[in-house]
Amino acid sequence: MDIMLFISQFLYRIRYWLLWGTLFVTGLVIYFTQFLPYSYTVTSSIYAGVTNSTSLDGSSINYMVINSTFDNLVNLGKSRGTLEKVSLRLLANSLTFGEEWKDNQYIQAKHYRQLLQITPKEVLALVDRKDVEKTLANLTAYRKPDNNNFIYSIFNRPVAFYSAAALDGIKIKRVGNSDILEIEYTSADPGITQKTVAILIDELIKAYEILRYKSTNDVIAYFMEQVRLAKQRMNEEEDDLMHYNVQERIINYPEETKALAGTRYEVEDRLEEAERIYESAVSLRNMLEDKMDIRAQIIRNNTNLLQELNKVSALNQSIMEREIFTSDDTMPTDENIRKEKEALKKAEDNISHISDNLNEFNFTKEGVGIQDMVVEWLAACINEAKAKAEREVLKKRQLEIFDQYSHMSPIGTQVNRKERAIGIAEDNYRTQLRGLADANLRLKNIEMSTSNLQTVAPPDFPLTDNGRSRMLYILLALIGSIVFIITYFLLIELLDRTLRDPIRSKRLTGLPVIAAFNGISNLKFRGFLKVCNRIAAAYSCHRLNQYLSPNRPNVINLISVNSREGKSFLSKYFMEYWKSEGLRVRLVCYDVDFEASSSKYVQAEQLSDFWNLNEAEQIPDIILVEYPPIKDAAIPLPVLQKADVNLLVANACRLWRNSDKTTIAPIKEALKDTPFMLYLNNADRDVVESFTGELPPKTPTHSFFSRLAQLGLTSKKNEVK
Repeated sequence: MDIMLFISQFLYRIRYWLLWGTLFVTGLVIYFTQFLPYSYTVTSSIYAGVTNSTSLDGSSINYMVINSTFDNLVNLGKSRGTLEKVSLRLLANSLTFGEEWKDNQYIQAKHYRQLLQITPKEVLALVDRKDVEKTLANLTAYRKPDNNNFIYSIFNRPVAFYSAAALDGIKIKRVGNSDILEIEYTSADPGITQKTVAILIDELIKAYEILRYKSTNDVIAYFMEQVRLAKQRMNEEEDDLMHYNVQERIINYPEETKALAGTRYEVEDRLEEAERIYESAVSLRNMLEDKMDIRAQIIRNNTNLLQELNKVSALNQSIMEREIFTSDDTMPTDENIRKEKEALKKAEDNISHISDNLNEFNFTKEGVGIQDMVVEWLAACINEAKAKAEREVLKKRQLEIFDQYSHMSPIGTQVNRKERAIGIAEDNYRTQLRGLADANLRLKNIEMSTSNLQTVAPPDFPLTDNGRSRMLYILLALIGSIVFIITYFLLIELLDRTLRDPIRSKRLTGLPVIAAFNGISNLKFRGFLKVCNRIAAAYSCHRLNQYLSPNRPNVINLISVNSREGKSFLSKYFMEYWKSEGLRVRLVCYDVDFEASSSKYVQAEQLSDFWNLNEAEQIPDIILVEYPPIKDAAIPLPVLQKADVNLLVANACRLWRNSDKTTIAPIKEALKDTPFMLYLNNADRDVVESFTGELPPKTPTHSFFSRLAQLGLTSKKNEVK
């Protein structure tokens, strides 16, 4: 309870400081907070889709990656690069759509006018009032990392709305453990606040997509280019093979070589047969000519016969050539072959007719009929001519086939080489296609595991302000001033070495405080000063009466450390009160009743050694002895020891120095068995009232606060009858 009493008395003592100091500070805050700007708050939510995502490969969710993703999103949104882009786009919007005397959804008129005042003319010339994108492009081109550059400086200096310091107020946080990112921003302009959040979301999505998908998109772009090049290379190889086939007149090399080989063997078989027929025809003809002798020569030398034989040979050769180079399907319908065969048949008939006319010789020398031999000879000649023509045609065809072999052999090597190049190009094309498919699969996997950012709650235009928090500032000023004043005076209470009140005086001096006196410094109650002093003197005398003995003079010593502590002032009121009670009081004062510099005083053992009562005076009941200040003159300790009470009078407003403590230390040691107490003079009214009770004038307000200071929370003033 002593602590509570100390606190209550402490607060009561500084009540005026608390009252007027708090009112002053709060009044200043009330005055200046009326100029506070309005504030508008815009919130928006972004869905990240990280925790609820799935992957194409079925891999499990990595929560460390999830937390890292959200940290990256928050840090990316708060990064200086993102905020700089937001600042530039916000400035472009304000300059493009702002109006000087009309508020709009982009910027208020007063803020637009403030922006125009700080914007240089060369920057205003870059503004296109019809196209914000063109304005943004112009401002971007104008920006340079130079202190004199307006675009650069407006972001790096403390400018409202557009600076890094202003945009740093953007709050980005994850809502619990969900996939939602909440963005909140507060500023003094509703349009700028909304556009700031909207632009930040757009820039955050762009930056996140660039950082998140850049590597994968680069890989996809690489494989797409490689696929294009591989396909182009494959087409070039195929076109080269096609052009080579056209150049060399190759349709299907394997089938053509197979057909050429079959044709070669067929021609060789027919050539062998033609050789066989030719040799047999020659042998038969030679044999018949030997038998016919001269007759055969006559027949052979016949002009018509020779012409027809040549004609048969020529026709037979032509027919053979046509049959070789004509397919089996078109041969029956070939008109040329049909006509040549008719001519051949006619030539053979002519030969037969010529033979019939050769009847000059009927028999050979062997007696054989010449007619039969001529027929056989003519047939042999015809067969010889036909076989010879066929043999020549087949040999020519054989040479052509050999030429085709020479032509087709290197073509096969080149075709294989080109087909192998096409195969390599095709394998490369498939490999690049597989890489492109894998890269696209990885991109889709990233999109499923970390979905693209989507705006769940778009930033809306704020229609009402947050209030200017004026009452909050006033309450903070009120509470803060109270706390500051209490703390300040509490520190003074703990550190101050001024005597002032009984508790501190006892702590500093080590002497009990018997009472306190009001003095003459209180101007407020100067009309009641003497009454209060008499009450204080009466209380002091009552306290001192318990140390007085009847039927003998009682000595009360008044001492002080310094001069002008109030000993004479107190003794006057003491004498006045005791005399009112019928006691005889004698005041013994230094430099009046005794000399403080005399040897008798310095070496005195008792009061009678340096002062004696006059014979004409009555023996007093109380002798008040006022000694010189301890610092100015010595005080005989034996005299003090023989006194009834020793009072150390001290000014309550003075500093208690270490030297004062050292000065009274020997006196305290010598007066162990003699009452030695401290008396405070010139104390505050509250200190005096802590001894005497309430002093006049007794107003209700003063009485109420006085009871509170004494923790009389439920006390009443009603008197008991």
